Amino acid sequence: MNAVIGMTHLLYETKPNELQKEYLDSLRFSADSLMAIISNILDLSKIGAGEVEFESKPFDLVQLIHSLQRTFQFKVREKPISTVIDIDPAIQHLVVGDSTRLNQIFTNLLGNASKFTQRGTIGIKATLLEKTMDNYLIEFRVHDTGIGIAKEKQETIFQNFKQADLSITRSFGGTGLGLTIVKELVELQHGSIKLESELGKGSVFIFSLPFKSAGLAASNPITEPEENQTDIDTVLHDLQVLLVEDNVMNQKLASRILSKWGAQYKIASDGEIAVQASKEQKYDLILMDIHMPNMDGCEATTLIRGSVSNPNQGTPIIALTAAALLEEKTRALEAGMNDFITKPFSPRILKEQVLKTLGFKRALITKKKPTVAQAIDVDLKYLNEFSGGDIYFIRDMLETFIREAPITFGRIKTALEEQDQKEVYKGIHKIKPSFMMLGMQNQYKAAAEVESQVRKEEFDMSAVKNAIIQLAHDTQLAIPILEDKLQQINQVAEG
Repeated sequence: MNAVIGMTHLLYETKPNELQKEYLDSLRFSADSLMAIISNILDLSKIGAGEVEFESKPFDLVQLIHSLQRTFQFKVREKPISTVIDIDPAIQHLVVGDSTRLNQIFTNLLGNASKFTQRGTIGIKATLLEKTMDNYLIEFRVHDTGIGIAKEKQETIFQNFKQADLSITRSFGGTGLGLTIVKELVELQHGSIKLESELGKGSVFIFSLPFKSAGLAASNPITEPEENQTDIDTVLHDLQVLLVEDNVMNQKLASRILSKWGAQYKIASDGEIAVQASKEQKYDLILMDIHMPNMDGCEATTLIRGSVSNPNQGTPIIALTAAALLEEKTRALEAGMNDFITKPFSPRILKEQVLKTLGFKRALITKKKPTVAQAIDVDLKYLNEFSGGDIYFIRDMLETFIREAPITFGRIKTALEEQDQKEVYKGIHKIKPSFMMLGMQNQYKAAAEVESQVRKEEFDMSAVKNAIIQLAHDTQLAIPILEDKLQQINQVAEG
């Protein structure tokens, strides 16, 4: 699965044509579906072994629920369904808890709601039941107007691999694991969950969870200390990496990612070879698979860390493992590894973890931009209002502009050289609305002026050419800014 999902990510970066992209979308959907089943089984294994870890960090509950609303409104866009939320105004502060696990609970419940609802509404209602100086008790109701569940079937739906009816599996798919995991996650956080449903009239899953108050108003974001704007591309390009991996497909995936960074790397196919390689050369980073023949990654790491003469005794080592169990993580850390990545991983996740391990507080630090770029104003307010905050629509618009704008200006410049007035007009007419949608008001006005000039039978070709060169230059300066915003959106979409 690591190879399938990883290679799919790499193929998307090769700028596939529309037919190839359609095939890749199908491949990614199938891989994600299989991965969801595997993840559910792993979650159940961790729950059964008592190895589930819960974070206790401040997060904005209101923002999390709004984000879920936007995500699921996009998912049900082809059905006559509205995704609604109702948040108690008394929930005014950041809460302390595990936002990732809460998001997992909501995603499972809303996923079922959207799957079993053909029309009407799905949504979340959050009510503050109790409040003390430091604690909240909040009730959540995830509701839908779907097919409902018969009374006699309601007792079984929280059991492993159980659904209300066999016909549901045939009609809607699923494994019957999601609700089992939801119940366990709620109860492990000292909460409770119940179901109210009537066949043909929808369902309401009601659960309550305790949280601590962070003492910060939800409108005040938690700020992180400033990080130096390091040239990350240079950091990655200069890396010397020892890649320890026995699976050939995983070798190809990781080496392809490292090659795209420009990093230098050596492959070792088992622990014994890795230990020998570590004696021969100093590396900046070691990526170490755990399960390998002859000598596993933990044994190899112990030998590297235990040898004073080994030039890589202090080199950062990241474990690569398919088993995201607490026992496995503990074994890796006890052997001397710095951190670990669970397979399958995307190129972005590997990049983030590598940068984090190398000492960067925020993995996605961008290259320092030229000072002149700061003069380019980009404002996504229009796109947010137009799409109702649909991050997937906004992401698509940004990706389209980043991909298409340089091509469009290339065609305009060719048309200028050939003095093809009609093609110059078509190009400017095409790019002008994009500036408006991205809040680039100065560029929008300049494009409108060029468009107006080119429509005339006679116009100052030199002035138009200069204006187009400036617009093309501004676009090049705007693209890194848009790429930053795209990264932020991707973090929300994938988070």
